[in-house]
Amino acid sequence: MLMAPSASAAQTKPHLSFVKGGATISFSMEGGSSPDDTTGNTQSIRINAPAGGGASAYTYGTDETLVAIRGLKLSQITHLGFDSKGYLGAGAPRISLGTTGPLGDHTFFLSASSCNDATSDGWRTSDFSDSAQSPGTSTGCLISDQSGNTFTSIQAAAIMYPDDVVVSNPNDWFLIVDESPSLTYVDRLTVQNWMWTRGGDPGIVNCNVGTCI
Repeated sequence: MLMAPSASAAQTKPHLSFVKGGATISFSMEGGSSPDDTTGNTQSIRINAPAGGGASAYTYGTDETLVAIRGLKLSQITHLGFDSKGYLGAGAPRISLGTTGPLGDHTFFLSASSCNDATSDGWRTSDFSDSAQSPGTSTGCLISDQSGNTFTSIQAAAIMYPDDVVVSNPNDWFLIVDESPSLTYVDRLTVQNWMWTRGGDPGIVNCNVGTCI
């Protein structure tokens, strides 16, 4: 008697999706790995944006559900940041974060140029969260919203927008490089429950049990 194949195991780790707007984006060994990456890998996200190009990384669907940032108030975000190397522009690389609340919809711009600590080998850490799980932001950290207001961390933004929650429409979060020409490497990309250090499941770290930004 033929047996039906068993159902596949439920997905347990969120994978990134890439948007290529006239640029290339992928995990690569070319730029190496951040010195603060303790996972033992030698990869980082390589974003090569020729003139007029740009690229981004994000999660959606089942992957976004696992990240678990959607629906949180700004004060509830525990991990948010990345390491970067190479291009450092006025607004890229950055995380853009979308929220909604009683005062309307808002977009927060978390740019490495205004929030970073230099490490070594050209790498810098951008830590935008100041929570019990990720205490202390990067040096001189400034986050801005679409109205030009600035904040020292994503939790500080919660003072002005205490009831804003992260939303999925049009976007909850994106890692973006939209300035060109530029060559950027990103490692330890960290959003709430997860951190990405290389392609595939081995490079996806659960922040509840691993060391994340």
